[in-house]
Amino acid sequence: MNNSLDYLAYPVIVSNHRQTTTFRKKLDLGNYLSHKNRIEIVKPTVDTKPPVAHVHHILQLRKLQGEQKRIDKIEYENKQLCQKIANAHRGPAQVDCWNEYFSKSLNRETRNRDLVRITMENQGILKRLGDRKSNYDHRLSEMDWQNSRRYIRNTTRYLLSRDE
Repeated sequence: MNNSLDYLAYPVIVSNHRQTTTFRKKLDLGNYLSHKNRIEIVKPTVDTKPPVAHVHHILQLRKLQGEQKRIDKIEYENKQLCQKIANAHRGPAQVDCWNEYFSKSLNRETRNRDLVRITMENQGILKRLGDRKSNYDHRLSEMDWQNSRRYIRNTTRYLLSRDE
């Protein structure tokens, strides 16, 4: 084959004289060597390092402060309880849990007035019941009862035995 046709910058079906120039061959060869050198220098770009650990994620100061406050409060309360126990052992026995609560009702006066009124009404009813005389006669009802008993006795005697 012809030397000028050994190298074609662009493969084409029909070639012309501009595609087989030496200058084009030099340019392409330079670009190829430059590309080859860059590929040899290239290093992998996959990041295999662990992720960056942020201090504020690991060391949570606000949480630690809250925990320390809670511990301080518990220690203070324990100290107070120990002092109370020591005072109780040291001194004479005393009651220190008096219930000093007094009921504070807003309608106490109204309830008291109603209670007095109801009491007075009940006493009036009791007095009227005591003064009232009964409407029915005790002697008459007693005689009626005796009569009823006599009728029952008479009827049962004749029904139970005919010999008498």
